[in-house]
Amino acid sequence: MSTFGFLAPQDLWDARSEMFFSQVLAGVEDEVALDGHTVLTLAARSPVEEMAFYRRWAESGTVDAVVLRDLRAEDPRPGLLEELGIGYVMLGDVTQEGEEPAVLVDNAASMRAVLAELRALGHARIAHLGGPADLLHSRLRREAYVEDVARHGDAPLTAQGDYSERSGALALETLLAGSGGTAPPTALVCDNDAMAIGALEAAPALGARVPEQLSIIGWEDSMSCQLHDPPVAVLGHSLRMTGALVGRALCALVDRPPRRERIQRPTPVILHRGTLRGLP
Repeated sequence: MSTFGFLAPQDLWDARSEMFFSQVLAGVEDEVALDGHTVLTLAARSPVEEMAFYRRWAESGTVDAVVLRDLRAEDPRPGLLEELGIGYVMLGDVTQEGEEPAVLVDNAASMRAVLAELRALGHARIAHLGGPADLLHSRLRREAYVEDVARHGDAPLTAQGDYSERSGALALETLLAGSGGTAPPTALVCDNDAMAIGALEAAPALGARVPEQLSIIGWEDSMSCQLHDPPVAVLGHSLRMTGALVGRALCALVDRPPRRERIQRPTPVILHRGTLRGLP
């Protein structure tokens, strides 16, 4: 029996912070339990603390492999794990080449698919609320958005948040003010669900009726989006299935002989809910 490490953000256990990690974690646990393995989950407050956990786990032999996610440019974590002799499965993007086990998604293709579907619904003025600029997936989505709107002859309308609800509310205010003399956006694509909910709850005070004047789309399909009133439109990522794919790759990594699986998730489509409306 093997133990796999899963480090999540410190706020995972807050009331509305299950946005991504808890569903992925549930899928991992479902899959590895079938082979008799377990998952050790801890919350890390920063990348520095995350690496400190890896060092302690290596010294004690606590885990056999870990889940590595949210990679940044020149990220030191893969090198550290290799140095410590801890295997890992990377949750990342298709642009991340290599032979390490991974579950990958095409973030740029996902953004292009969202924009194409919104245009098919009549939206021409589409804004993007991205996450932290140092995260690889945030950068890839932002680049795909800017390239796509430029190809359609539009000016980009972007803001950056920190994945919190508050940053979503502040970003929407900035985006609406930043439209200046041009037409305000009729749709807002958010890089995560917390920011989408923050923007949604701030919209009435900012004079933007959802979905009559502004459609809002999250990225992950968390329970918070499903249970919100109105339910929030999102990308159908099937997060629990994503976790199951990660779990499958972890099990393969500790098989005898070990196997290094690289699995690509399908490009998601928008799940139409109460915050999304087509234009005449």
